[in-house]
Amino acid sequence: MKKHIITILIINIIMFIPIKINASYDAIITGDTVRIRTGAGTNYKDIVTVNSGTEITVIDKTLYTGDGCSDKWYKITYDNKTGYVCSKYVSFTNTSYSGINVIDYTARVNANNVAVRKGTSTSYDAKDTLSLGVNVTIQSTHNGSKTGCSSGKWYNIKYYSNSQGYICSNYVTKKEDITKTDNEYEKTLKEAGFPETYWPYLSYLHEKYPNWIFNASKTNIDFTKAINSETGKCYMQTTNDNYRTNSSPAEGSSWFHINKGVIAFYMDPRNWLTKERIFMFEKQDYAKELESNYSTLVKAVFGSGKLSDDKYTNPMVNAGKTNKISPILIASRIRLEVGANGSDSTNGTEFTWKGEKYSGYYNFFNIGAYETTINGVKYSAITRGLAYAAKLIKRDGELWNNIETAITEGSSFLANGYVTKGQGTLYYQKFNTGPNAYYDSFTHQYQTNVQAPATEGNIAYNSYKDSDVLNLPFIFEIPIYNNMPDYTSLPNSGNTNNDLESLQIENYNLSPDFDEDILTYTSYVPLKTEKIKINAKTKVQTSSISGIGEVELPTNENQITITVTSEAGEEKKYTITVYKVENTATVDSVLKEVKGNVSGTYITKIKNGTTANDYKNSLIKAGAHKVTLTNANGKTITGSSLITTNSKITISTLNDSKTFTLVVKGDTSADGKITILDLLQVQKHIKKSSVLSGAKALAADTSEDGKITILDLLQLQKHIKGDKKL
Repeated sequence: MKKHIITILIINIIMFIPIKINASYDAIITGDTVRIRTGAGTNYKDIVTVNSGTEITVIDKTLYTGDGCSDKWYKITYDNKTGYVCSKYVSFTNTSYSGINVIDYTARVNANNVAVRKGTSTSYDAKDTLSLGVNVTIQSTHNGSKTGCSSGKWYNIKYYSNSQGYICSNYVTKKEDITKTDNEYEKTLKEAGFPETYWPYLSYLHEKYPNWIFNASKTNIDFTKAINSETGKCYMQTTNDNYRTNSSPAEGSSWFHINKGVIAFYMDPRNWLTKERIFMFEKQDYAKELESNYSTLVKAVFGSGKLSDDKYTNPMVNAGKTNKISPILIASRIRLEVGANGSDSTNGTEFTWKGEKYSGYYNFFNIGAYETTINGVKYSAITRGLAYAAKLIKRDGELWNNIETAITEGSSFLANGYVTKGQGTLYYQKFNTGPNAYYDSFTHQYQTNVQAPATEGNIAYNSYKDSDVLNLPFIFEIPIYNNMPDYTSLPNSGNTNNDLESLQIENYNLSPDFDEDILTYTSYVPLKTEKIKINAKTKVQTSSISGIGEVELPTNENQITITVTSEAGEEKKYTITVYKVENTATVDSVLKEVKGNVSGTYITKIKNGTTANDYKNSLIKAGAHKVTLTNANGKTITGSSLITTNSKITISTLNDSKTFTLVVKGDTSADGKITILDLLQVQKHIKKSSVLSGAKALAADTSEDGKITILDLLQLQKHIKGDKKL
């Protein structure tokens, strides 16, 4: 007899560990020069390099383990190619404005770091410090101390949903005081291309300053795409956990990454259509009509500060004329960077760079200034900026070793790099979304400070106001995005989680399986059903839920909405469409439809790698109305979990219900996969050293001849080697 020598090959297979799976999702890239690779890891080859805002499709929400990305990898498609991207650079698009506060307001805080106090005086302790733009509700008005509040009028306000306190009325703007209805002028705004939600603000400004010119700058970018694309590129000085994405600074010790709810508020142009802030949209070209006023205007930017001296302001005016940009832009940018009195960046102060001492250099714009560590030595942002000015860091141009040169060349950087490149407003210098931008959208942005346009716009306004030139014909380029919500507000304090942990209809199935990220479901019930019971549980205790419990079904198609409201007031809606149908399907007819192989109480020949979701959906499609899968330990199997040998399934139709044990072909080890372990178990069975029985024995019969023989062993070996799949 010929002896068969069976060589068992141990194959080292690098397997990616799936964490979570869903259907495909539209998404965008949120970083620049992001590599799409052939596999999940930086050890795989690049397919292409893309920038922020690039649209991709995430095949599912499986997270794959791989080198070079602590947040794991997504499998995606882009330009008809399949690849992998580090998940930290992926943001899912969502037209429901998820994560954005889309409620209206009656009043808002109009300055930064405004104290809310326990009483109507600055002698009372501060309860909170509010950021520019926080929504407040004025509950009552009180006379109080004028110390620290020039009006002497204080509001008792409600803010962050349930907090209360007192705030000086100087720091609150009522919406009714900055909006107006003007039917005639609204026709002009409509013809100019402004959406209706812009009209009340612009009508008010037009009445107050009829010489101002408003141009609708259509970005042709979806609002949610813009917000998602700016995620990770916007910083703010804040300690509010509902604004920050984490508690670790993104830069220095006080600048933090902020979430997209905050980004949406500061990016929404409508929030800044007030006389104090609209100058973030002013065209930044050198204006001949203001030429005689520029010297006074620039001085006004710095007030009584050190930089109001002619030796600083004259170079600013000259630099504006030379570079064909507004000297006000130059002055306000300098004030934002170094303050009214300047800093060590503007004093020619001594600094040490790589062990050598230098002095006599200036960097008024803090260009190239950020904290860095070289060879273990930490350098401050100012030091690096001065090294840039001294050309100790490679750059073109002259040494910035005098005030005039530093201001002129820094202004040239601003003019040639931004104003003449389609980023000719303060807004577009922070958010590069303009229709005429030279550089790719969301790249080439002057600063990371999300409040910079509002802050600098206010500086410009104050300068114009002090110089009494506000009635001049200023031109404003105001961005318009596609699919904007009616309103945006800053996130409320409180937990913003509004996810469900579970959702079910008693005795009936949802399709697809419940997932917190899937918002739309269907279910089928018998034609005579009058009511159903919906059960749901929120992920966190601080959120509330409506729309559950007993629900009547008055028609054959019923749409039910379950609303989850977070502690911070943000809503998330899950929708179930329940169809009442007449169905004569039985378990046997369902299994026949899906070609299920039934052997007594077993369903056999299930292909390895079959997921619970796929198998369940095939049965529901064939007429089943409830399918429950459990493993050998009685734990429910859902979603992307693999069906294993010895798992149980209960199939219910509107007419009957049956339970079976499942048999996955080749899976004798009952883990849903075919590996060396299954091969060894079949080998031991053939040698009779360890005999398989029940479902495991049925799984071992890969040749389907009713016996477990050398043929089954060879088929398993070929499957593992990849020669021939079962």
